[in-house]
Amino acid sequence: MDNNKLIHPKFYFGNSTQQLEFDKVFSKNWLFAGMLSDFLENNSFITLDILDYPIVIQNFNGELRAFQNICPHRFNRIQTKTKGIDFFICGYHNWSFDKEGNVKSIPKKSSFNESHQDFNCLKVKPLRIEIVGKFVFVSLDQNSESIKEYLGVFHDKLLEVSLAIDYNFYFEDDLQNINWKLIVENVVEAYHCPAIHQNTLYNMGFCRKSEVNNDYYNGHSVADYPKSDKVDEGNKLLKYLDNIEIKHDTFRHYFIFPNLLISSTEGTSIYVGNILPVNSEKSILRKRFYSPKFRDNFIPKEAIHKAFLEMVKTSINQILEEDKVILEQIQKNMPFVENTYFLGKEESRINSFHEKYLELI
Repeated sequence: MDNNKLIHPKFYFGNSTQQLEFDKVFSKNWLFAGMLSDFLENNSFITLDILDYPIVIQNFNGELRAFQNICPHRFNRIQTKTKGIDFFICGYHNWSFDKEGNVKSIPKKSSFNESHQDFNCLKVKPLRIEIVGKFVFVSLDQNSESIKEYLGVFHDKLLEVSLAIDYNFYFEDDLQNINWKLIVENVVEAYHCPAIHQNTLYNMGFCRKSEVNNDYYNGHSVADYPKSDKVDEGNKLLKYLDNIEIKHDTFRHYFIFPNLLISSTEGTSIYVGNILPVNSEKSILRKRFYSPKFRDNFIPKEAIHKAFLEMVKTSINQILEEDKVILEQIQKNMPFVENTYFLGKEESRINSFHEKYLELI
């Protein structure tokens, strides 16, 4: 592996790294921001911060719009909760805004000397928004390439994943003392699974064979991790899960640069991870778990499926917690490391990620 194409440890901490990454990575690329399941009702919204940059996406009578989450009056955040259902109104002075970000109403408007034209200049800054299947992306750059160009072959892959997704049954923000890049690097390789996930993924029969079906484009990647032929009968899937819409016999993992993670265990459940960098040494991992979609209007027995999803929730959270413990240790070590990684063939997706990052930086 060419170490000249790997990220130096100095990029995993420090204020200079934070500003550099915002300017070169997060303000220039499409960012995964949410799922259509976040916006099922009128006025439903979700907020996210990318290195302190506040973003809000809101449903306006069926139309999704994205904005910088800052009121143009006195710069308060308009939506202050992580998600919910509320009018697009600032809670500081009750200024409200329409779907274009224009001022809709102002309490005691006559107390201002400004003309009507002056008020028209006060606008919540709109952001570009695109929907790919059930995935919602935003861009801070009004001149960036289209989402289809950005994703390339992964555009159709996300459409395929969307067909497998039914309803969201778990949502949580997990604040971690980890640089966002460490989270990416960990999930794009399975080399660590025998050591770290002995009682979870490895025990289920995955990550014992080399990855297959790798695909790469523009920093994005996907790989399948086949299941071992020697798996205890007790780990076989419940029979009713044969009726899911899209079934595969691997642990499949997608990474969409820079902050979207998707994994599927034989198609029976789908994990969508959203990495939201807080600063150069902290990140929020926003976790969404989805039930699989069943074909031909098949309806599983509620009690059985509910129990299965509870098991899925426990299992995925255990895997993510196992990763978190290791990565927080690594983060503490980064300021004292002088050399880049020493990577093997089973860590090739890390190399792909690093090449894209260094291309931008």
